[in-house]
Amino acid sequence: MKSTTWETVPDGNRRVCAACGTAVRSYRYRFYPPESASFERCVGLAWCSGCRVYSGSMVHVPRVQVLDDALASLPWDRRERVERSEAKLVGYLDERLRSEEAPSAP
Repeated sequence: MKSTTWETVPDGNRRVCAACGTAVRSYRYRFYPPESASFERCVGLAWCSGCRVYSGSMVHVPRVQVLDDALASLPWDRRERVERSEAKLVGYLDERLRSEEAPSAP
């Protein structure tokens, strides 16, 4: 669920959800092509896996900074479906991060 009133608080070198204490996750991606004057304007997403809330905004990322493409491994049709919706994108990213953090079987 997208929220405009969602609050986070500092916890050392990270931020946590003020409501549940879960670490805040974030992702930034480029919206404009490299030849655009707006290339440095990117979409920034932040979310709480515990409360299932997220927020998004336009953020500045220097032209020379390379951003991770978290969708690079997806087949074209799945990537297109995920990119169409912020909620689907956040859900996919959260699922991906959870699987990366899960302990591997012995």
